[in-house]
Amino acid sequence: MPWTQYSRNLEDVMLVRALAGVAQGTFLDVGAGHPVHDSNTYALYQRGWRGIALEPIEEAAALWQQERPQDLLIAMAAAAEPGETTLHLMPDATQISTLDARGAAGWQRGGYHVVPRRVPVTTLNEVLHRHQHGELHLMSLDVEGFEREVLAGLDLARYRPWIIVIEAVRPGSHEPTQEAWEPGVLAARYELVYCDGVNRFYAAAEHADLKHHFGSPPGPADDFVRHTETSA
Repeated sequence: MPWTQYSRNLEDVMLVRALAGVAQGTFLDVGAGHPVHDSNTYALYQRGWRGIALEPIEEAAALWQQERPQDLLIAMAAAAEPGETTLHLMPDATQISTLDARGAAGWQRGGYHVVPRRVPVTTLNEVLHRHQHGELHLMSLDVEGFEREVLAGLDLARYRPWIIVIEAVRPGSHEPTQEAWEPGVLAARYELVYCDGVNRFYAAAEHADLKHHFGSPPGPADDFVRHTETSA
């Protein structure tokens, strides 16, 4: 029976394939966005997984509490240090809202309406110290150009997601951005196992057996249908 996938670039198809053997797994979804549409973790949630979602946009955070009440939603942004910062909110395209002032200026020059909003900030170290117990199977990171700063607040020697998925192109373009943060991920004993043109997927050295799941892109054997097709 085909299952329904929800992420924009079929990220969840690759994750369901690689992590199908994990029952009731756990995830950390950073820059979580909408709880269903374009979500990398909703298909896993439907399979019994539960996790922690960080989303500083209040409107999206309210939707998480409604649609995914068994996840822990933290209505904060992540960065290298805790405190407060400015979120550059784009009301007409909230998915590209960003903490990156330079990126937001580019969107504004392109005609987008940008609204500055002060938001609280935490670190991923603090989040995991407080809320994660046991294995962390997946971390999904989609923070619109702020990846380096977010990763600076995470100790990958201590916290070891089995798989990490990071958006690795400049928002709205095909320009790669991983040179700013990938060396630190690789130095923490993670291996690049797949790239879908937007995201880069890494497996922890101690879970290198997962690598073989990433040998081919999504295809008929994954037996899925797109959410956009089922909703239509």
